[in-house]
Amino acid sequence: MKTKRLQLMIMATLFLGVNIGGASVAHGATLQNKSAVVTKKPTPTLTVFNTTVSKVNTTKKSSFRPLATKPVAKPVATTKTVSKSTATSTVVKPSAKPVNVAKPATATKPVTIAKSVGATKSTSTARSSTNATATKSATTGKATTATKPAASATKPAASATKPAVIGDKLVAQKRATEKTATKKVVKTTDANSIQANTAVITRNKVGSVVTSATERKENMPNVRVLLGSRSSDATVTSTANMVVLNSGNGQVSTISANRGTSIGVRAGKIAVNGKAIDSVVTLKPANSDAPFLFEGKGYRGGLTLRANNGTMMVINSVPLEDYLYGVVPQEVVPSWPAAALEAQAVAARTYALHTMEQNKGKFYDVSNSTDHQVYSGVSGESQATTNAVNKTKGVVMLYDQRPINALFHSDGGGYTEDSVNVWGSDVPYLKGVKDFSTGTSTSNWTVTTSRQALESKLNAASKGVGKLKSIQLTPLGKPGQQTSDRGVSGRIKSATFIGTSGKTTVDGDALRSILGLKSTLFDFYVNHNPAKGTGKAYHSFTGKNDTVYIKGHGWGHGLGMSQWGAAEMAKRANPGDTNYYQTILRHYYSGITLKKMY
Repeated sequence: MKTKRLQLMIMATLFLGVNIGGASVAHGATLQNKSAVVTKKPTPTLTVFNTTVSKVNTTKKSSFRPLATKPVAKPVATTKTVSKSTATSTVVKPSAKPVNVAKPATATKPVTIAKSVGATKSTSTARSSTNATATKSATTGKATTATKPAASATKPAASATKPAVIGDKLVAQKRATEKTATKKVVKTTDANSIQANTAVITRNKVGSVVTSATERKENMPNVRVLLGSRSSDATVTSTANMVVLNSGNGQVSTISANRGTSIGVRAGKIAVNGKAIDSVVTLKPANSDAPFLFEGKGYRGGLTLRANNGTMMVINSVPLEDYLYGVVPQEVVPSWPAAALEAQAVAARTYALHTMEQNKGKFYDVSNSTDHQVYSGVSGESQATTNAVNKTKGVVMLYDQRPINALFHSDGGGYTEDSVNVWGSDVPYLKGVKDFSTGTSTSNWTVTTSRQALESKLNAASKGVGKLKSIQLTPLGKPGQQTSDRGVSGRIKSATFIGTSGKTTVDGDALRSILGLKSTLFDFYVNHNPAKGTGKAYHSFTGKNDTVYIKGHGWGHGLGMSQWGAAEMAKRANPGDTNYYQTILRHYYSGITLKKMY
């Protein structure tokens, strides 16, 4: 019995020992596995030039959207950038504080890339050296879009610089062409594209050609403005030194600053200070920002002098935007609302470019008078109109991809006219539209004359018919109802005068010139004052002391934009619409597109 009990005890002891050992082994294995799960390896660090940056998870989808100004909290994403130009890695240390990500707002402040290749900070005025401003797409965790020079336009670069975020500021990388290494690349949408973020003009559906600073400067053309022709000598002075160039652009001499220089014609050549040089001579200030004085009047750019049949043609070669500084204030009232001034700036720029294309083979592009556009140089500039030129810099109206003949006039008198009814040619973008002008002296006017004075003017123009008996002309009605002798606005296409010695038909433009009227939108009221009557026209003469009232509307040819109408439209613009000038232009010029050319 004792032997059996002993055997049982020995067996129990052996059994328990095996299980206890197995449990210990199992427990040890469990602890080892737990250690493998719980214990993490030290966070690796990336050291570049003794700068250590901790890696963080960058796969989290960003909530950052374009047009942002106010930041909200978000972890810092490490950015490693490699410059193509120097092959030097640049690492930005993260802030210890949470980094804020901007919420959508109405505008994004552009971040200018410092010391970038081909991209420097732009200036606010067109006459300063214009450089490209590298504007970043406001997107965190997304590749931003940069620009690189091309032959005629700049395409978004495949790899661009991503802004490093520190605290509440966006810090631009030191190279415009640096690549950004990111964990995840998110495709940009149209709203995030460069077209939506770089310029207000683009957000308003105006085509944009994004170019580098160098290309923009080169693409801004010079316009050749004829200041006049003269046979007598003149004086030129500049606050900077001026170089004298011959017809081959070879430098002949230098004129010191603030020294009055005599120019004239000698034996078929241009003479400078009495010395004949060449048939064509150009005087150019060494400092392009320094205006020069010609006969006491200031101009920008340079002065080209051309000998022509004993006279001297004086031509101001000036950058187009600088030319507009001296044009726009002469064509509008500077105190008008900004949108009207901006519309005029675009119209004047477009008209100049169109005219330059037409006059490529001539000695000059435009004159400084109403034959083209009134131009007064620096002395005629106004701050309000200069701002309008700067705001719309490079924006042009196109039709079939070419600058349009952007005609404009003072006042449409309630309705503008189709070009075919004025000059006989049907121009698709010059169609009659409602005009909003309310100018009392320009929209409505009355001239009082006599039958005898009317006969005298017809005789002077070789259109006399003896003693007037009647005028054959459709009475002026509501606009939009074209007749055989009146256009869609009611402007006269032709009128027939019947007298004792016959009859003659005079076209509207000629009649306006003969009578010295403001427009062709008028009617005759013989012996009936329209201010006191029913407004009905009277075209028959009594043969006695007839009084002729001529009641008319508007001022100018009636084609394209009405300047007073544009001013009235601008007054009606919503306060927040900073690009209302586009609405004005699209109203007066049918079917055009707006494009930023430089």
